Amino acid sequence: MFRFVPSSTGDMHIGNLQEALFNYICATQADDKLLIRIEDTDKEHYIEDKVQEILEILGLFGITYADVTYQSHNLKFHQQLATKLLMDKNAFSCFCTPTDKEPYDGACENLADDEVLGNEAPFSVRVKRPNKDIEFTDKIEGKMHFSKNDIDSFVILNVDKSATYNFATALNDLLSDITTIIQSEAHIAETPKQMMIRTYLGYDKEIIYAHIPKIENDGDFSVKWLLEEGFLPQAIANYLIMIATKTPVEIFDISESTQWFELEKISKSPAKFDITKLQEINREHIKRLPALELAKLIGYSSKDLGELAKIYTEECSTINEIKPKIDAIFSKKKPLEFQEAFATLSKVAKVAPYFKEFDDFEAHLLQMSGLKKEALLKPLRFLLTRAENGPNLSDIYPHIKNYLGEIIS
Repeated sequence: MFRFVPSSTGDMHIGNLQEALFNYICATQADDKLLIRIEDTDKEHYIEDKVQEILEILGLFGITYADVTYQSHNLKFHQQLATKLLMDKNAFSCFCTPTDKEPYDGACENLADDEVLGNEAPFSVRVKRPNKDIEFTDKIEGKMHFSKNDIDSFVILNVDKSATYNFATALNDLLSDITTIIQSEAHIAETPKQMMIRTYLGYDKEIIYAHIPKIENDGDFSVKWLLEEGFLPQAIANYLIMIATKTPVEIFDISESTQWFELEKISKSPAKFDITKLQEINREHIKRLPALELAKLIGYSSKDLGELAKIYTEECSTINEIKPKIDAIFSKKKPLEFQEAFATLSKVAKVAPYFKEFDDFEAHLLQMSGLKKEALLKPLRFLLTRAENGPNLSDIYPHIKNYLGEIIS
C-alpha cells in the first residue's frame, strides 16, 4: 500500500503534485493500492474546502486511489497506543507548559509514579528518545544514519490528547499497512521519529522510503494557478516527471511513464521550476489532443476549430492564450486603418461563392474588389482573424472556410 498525504492548509503546490504522481506511478507499477490521507491534526490551519479541491485536482490528473482517510479519524487508536507506550515506559507524562520550547530538557521524564498521579495539572505525553542510532536505506538518498542523541523526547499527545503529526502519521502508516512511503525530502528528519514509534510498539515490518528532492521555487506555483492559466494536466505531469529523472522521450503522458519510470533513478539534486520549458511542453500536448477535445476546451464543438487551435501553438503556449485568438475570428471587426479597403473587401467576401482552396478564394477577392494583392493582405487578414499578423492565411483557411458566412458577417 502506498499513501499520499497532502497538506490541507493551502493550495496544492507543484512539489505536492510531483509526490502524488510518483506514488501513483509506483503503485500502478506494483499493482498495489494508493491511499489518500488528509492531514488534519493542525486544526488551527486546516481548511476543509481545500480537501475537495485537492481531490478534484488529483482527478484531473488521472490519479486514482483506493480510499480517502483522515489523520484524526484514528484518534481512539492513537490514544490507546500512547497508553501502551506509557505502560511500557517508552513514553511519559509531561507537565511542562505548552510555551516551553524544544529541545526538551527532560524535566518530567524521571518523575515517580506518585508524582505523576498526584499532579492535577494538564499534561502532554512525550515519547522517550531512542536508545540506539536509527538507520535506513532510502531509495533515492541511499543510506541514512541518525544519531540517537539527535532525536529528543518529542510530544506525541497534546494536552487535549489529540495526536501530534509525527505520532499520528507513524500509527496511521502502521494501521493502514503502508509498505512504501514516497515523500518530500523535507520529511527526512521526521522519518526516524516515526520509525522509532513503530519499533517501540513492536511493529517490525519494513517500510520502503524514498525522499524526493525539493523543487527550488515550489512555493511560487500552485497547481490550481497553472490549470487556471491554461496549462494541461498531462503537460504539467510530463514536466514534473521529466525534471526529476531522465526520460526516454521528452513528450509523454502518465500511462506511458509507468512503462519505464524507476524510483531509484530520480536525481538527488533539487530541480528548478522553469515555466518557459513547461510552456514548450504544453504546446506539444495541445498538438497531441484530439481536435474535438481541444475545441471543447476553448468553448467550441467543431473538429475544424480544434485543428485551427493547434495552428496557433506557433505563437501561443496555453489554452488561455489560444482561446482569444479563436474568439476574435468570430467577433465583430472594425479596423482603425485601411477602412476603405476593408469595407470594399467585406462586401465582396459576403457574396463570394464557396471555394475549397484559399488561393482560389483570394483570387476571386482580388478580381471582384479591384484591390492589388499588397493592398489586400492586411484587410483580408483582419477580416478573417481580427488580427494584423499571425499564422499564414493559407493554413487557417481550410479550418474556417465552412464558417465564412458567420465570420464575415
